[in-house]
Amino acid sequence: MSMQTLHVESRVLSDSVVVEAHGAVDMSTADGLENRLREALGALDGRRKLVLDLDRVAFFGTAGLQLLIRIDQQCRDLGATLWVVASERTVLRPIEVAGLTGRFHISSVMPALSGQEVAAEPA
Repeated sequence: MSMQTLHVESRVLSDSVVVEAHGAVDMSTADGLENRLREALGALDGRRKLVLDLDRVAFFGTAGLQLLIRIDQQCRDLGATLWVVASERTVLRPIEVAGLTGRFHISSVMPALSGQEVAAEPA
């Protein structure tokens, strides 16, 4: 059995914080992604958009769904919006089956982001 991996990169723009995930989001990787998303929430600092790019995620399990619900609620508590970028069934199908499609702002392409990058944080 091979160990699933997840690589996470984030960048802070003048109007948003973008977190990109590459790999598998499952029980063994969700905590690490959640830590990075919590850091991103802290970096919002008045910005109103947290973008989670899952377009290069190869597996998206129940732990990922639970994570989305928690982070979405934290965004709402801060007056921000969580945008999920996903175009593959790997991510879209679990969200649909769980009945969560209407809860999240989901886009198959990166939403329009304005402003210059103000910080980069490769993982």
